[in-house]
Amino acid sequence: MAFARTIRGDVAPETLGVVNSHDHLIRVGAGEVYIDPDHQLDSVEKAVEEAGYFVTASKNWTPSGGTVVDMCPINCGRDVELLAQVEEQTDGLQVIAATGFHQEKVYLETQSHWVNRYSVDTIAELIIADITEGIDTHDYSGPVIERTSYKAGVIKVATAYGKITKFERKCIEAAAIASIETGCPINTHTSAGTCGLEQAELMISLGVPADQIAIGHIQRNADIWYLTQILKTGVYLELDGTARLKYQPEANRIKEFRELGEAGYGDRLLLGTDSGKRSYQKAYGSTTGVDYNPAVDGPRMLDEGFDRAYVEKLLMLNAQTFFAFRKDA
Repeated sequence: MAFARTIRGDVAPETLGVVNSHDHLIRVGAGEVYIDPDHQLDSVEKAVEEAGYFVTASKNWTPSGGTVVDMCPINCGRDVELLAQVEEQTDGLQVIAATGFHQEKVYLETQSHWVNRYSVDTIAELIIADITEGIDTHDYSGPVIERTSYKAGVIKVATAYGKITKFERKCIEAAAIASIETGCPINTHTSAGTCGLEQAELMISLGVPADQIAIGHIQRNADIWYLTQILKTGVYLELDGTARLKYQPEANRIKEFRELGEAGYGDRLLLGTDSGKRSYQKAYGSTTGVDYNPAVDGPRMLDEGFDRAYVEKLLMLNAQTFFAFRKDA
């Protein structure tokens, strides 16, 4: 039986409802917050409010509500117990938690980081344990490990702008081992849409099935030819980063949905918002937030003449397929 792994347990993929494939509800400290305090998302109350907007918008598409894939990975401010409180207090919400790693720069000084001290196999064992046993309550940030009952349902990997560092490649190699062993999908971070093709080719060369990989934030490189080259490898693309008008108009993302769908790749496109800052969330005063895909993207695409069945694929069905594990774990 196919299943997706939420923090509350394994569920039938079709029960996930509308899926926000990359977002952030809780982040408590760590390097990304040190670099930019706007990334601090430590309020359960605010997260419940933000998740509530998402569920309300999702129920316009399905009675199931929705699922947020919280992409805060290892040693990056994960607090799975706070995340579980958010899920518990938000009717109609399911949460998939991440393991894996962010790009090297968010770990600040990495010469002494345990990723550089441990072998690839040891790092893979830690990722696997997050998936099969439970996420460490201390976020692998100290010598003591105390596992919660909340398991990870997606692996994150990430790369720098225009390059894959030695640190990042090691993380990817460990993630590949874990993904192959467990059947857990890998969802990536690209920096400004760079290295997407290189990520796909590297993980496939390491033995990860192409359809178990989604290349994230790739909408920032709004080059249909380039995006098609990535899709030809068999991976998924995640087109997120909604309402980032400082980077590009929303029309670029709509164009990507339309043209990639017309080219026959509509079954392998995922939506997310990556609203991972206070200034990106309604609960903290922003005009847009975690609900953007069902609240704005979906209605806009219908208004622009998209077929409703295709819009539902983008909002729900594709992600329900992607986040299903590929084997029992």
